[in-house]
Amino acid sequence: MVKSLFLALAAIGFSMNAFAQWQQHIDYQMDIQMDVKTFQYKGKQVAIYENHSPDTLRTVFYHLYLNAFQPNSQMDKNMQQVPDMPARFMHNVGTEAQPKYESKIAHLKENEQGFIRLQSLTQNGKEASYKVIGTILQVSLPEPILPHGKATLVMDYTAQIPTIGLRMGRNNSDGVALSLSQWYPRICVYDNQGWHPYQYIFGEFYGDWANFDVKITLDKNYLVAGTGTLQNPEQIGFGYQNIKEVKTRQKTRTWHFKAERVIDFSWAADPAYQHDIVKTKSGVELHFFYKNFPENWKKLQEIMPEVLDFYEAKVGKYPWSHYSFIQAGQGAMEYAMCTFIEGGKDPKALVKTACHELAHTWFQHIFAIDEQQYPWFDEGFTCFLQLWADAEVVQKDPVVNFSEFRRKAFLDYIQDRQEEDPSIRADFFEHTRSYFSTAYAKGTMFASHLDYIIGRKAMEATFKRFYKEYAFRHPTPENFVRCAEKESGMQLFWFLKEFMHTNHHIGYCIEKVESKGDKTLVTLSKKGRIPMPLDLIVIPNGQKPFSLYIPTDLTFGEKPNPFINMERIILPVWNWAESTYQFELDLPFTQVRNISIDPQEFMADTNTECHNY
Repeated sequence: MVKSLFLALAAIGFSMNAFAQWQQHIDYQMDIQMDVKTFQYKGKQVAIYENHSPDTLRTVFYHLYLNAFQPNSQMDKNMQQVPDMPARFMHNVGTEAQPKYESKIAHLKENEQGFIRLQSLTQNGKEASYKVIGTILQVSLPEPILPHGKATLVMDYTAQIPTIGLRMGRNNSDGVALSLSQWYPRICVYDNQGWHPYQYIFGEFYGDWANFDVKITLDKNYLVAGTGTLQNPEQIGFGYQNIKEVKTRQKTRTWHFKAERVIDFSWAADPAYQHDIVKTKSGVELHFFYKNFPENWKKLQEIMPEVLDFYEAKVGKYPWSHYSFIQAGQGAMEYAMCTFIEGGKDPKALVKTACHELAHTWFQHIFAIDEQQYPWFDEGFTCFLQLWADAEVVQKDPVVNFSEFRRKAFLDYIQDRQEEDPSIRADFFEHTRSYFSTAYAKGTMFASHLDYIIGRKAMEATFKRFYKEYAFRHPTPENFVRCAEKESGMQLFWFLKEFMHTNHHIGYCIEKVESKGDKTLVTLSKKGRIPMPLDLIVIPNGQKPFSLYIPTDLTFGEKPNPFINMERIILPVWNWAESTYQFELDLPFTQVRNISIDPQEFMADTNTECHNY
């Protein structure tokens, strides 16, 4: 299924000239021997690296994520420097009266820490020299990898799963034995900006697409869930359900998975997992692995097939055969072909989280956004899709302003005057709140405002064009905006630069409504630096309400009428440099009952108290 979809995408326009840039490719072969008592494993990894770039590579970088979970690591030091680090990562070494916080990583004992330690590394059979710098492995190649050449990199290593991790670890609060994400030596991305050897500081990622052939050997009573398609179900137990009934004299079982063109491979394992399978209308299998709260997980199974169908209809085809929702403890995180989710005590929260993580499949795994450079692009558009699905699929209310929650959060963030530059790299924000408010709230507001500017029909068409032109290509926000321009016929780069590259705000007011003969003169003012087209509704006495639309000169275009059952009057453009704007209503002043700016409250406007007359 995967290969056929990739070929179909190529047939509809993915010529080499259409690509924003070349893409590297990796074939991973892994053999993992897991000791469930010591939480250590031995790994043998073969990585066939294809250099599709025009550059000669003499160095290769790997991520060694597990090294972050050691005292004095950069993650440890960063947690102690950030003033509002979430409490779950911190430990009070002072008193209740005089607290003094250190990161929990600083107190990990040797058998509780995480690590990846290499025993050997070769390139094409020749020993390669290397050095470990925190969570980065820098390899000096004995032979350069020429443009359009390839190399086989083979390593043996040992690793240990930490007791505390970010969305991974062992014996977590949900009681899941093993949650392995960011667990293997992973080659860093090399693109037209060069290598991306980001130290693992907090939790955003960027990966090249790869094929995985993974064998995991561990205690025979454990059920394994994760990325990829199981290759030996007859040895494990058909559909997993009969795993303990499959007789074996061995103390271990080997689970063999394959996955094509994914950016990562993650897995979790526990002897008490329950496993259910449901299918979507398009035939995608949804797998559910959980330990407790079965009634909530059963409810999830009723909703998620429809949600996946919704995402396919709004964005594009899900390109793999199945997807898994895995109870794996501590928060939630999207991974290739699966998501890790904690708990299930709150059924509504479980559904919202599942909708969010599934939506990530498109922006983080099909488009593979660089989350370090553009955390708001991935999280913001994922939130937009999630909220859209929640409104139309879960709540069955397509009229609702589904971005209202993020709008309030963003306005609170603005009012507290803690804004940081939204273009900061994900790990470099000074405050945790600044990062989350920028990535989630402001990112969602960017998508929601773009939807407001161009209209829902053009927004839907933009998502589909973006999928058609940029699936599997590491696109940027500029690529999405260009698709929006093509679908809407408007100019939109000004909005990207103003909203996501500055701390400027939106602010509009109704300053004055006064009589002018047998008409009414309305004066508006612009209090913020970001210009916007405006929707207004006028409610006369004894007559039908009607809408007004004031375009901004920067778009060089107009959106369709969003109020389909209401007459609309299009007024002259409001030039962005002008702070005030006047227009006349063909109504006597005494006949005007109400005038409102942005009556549906789509804009993140800091002056809503003067939106109504």
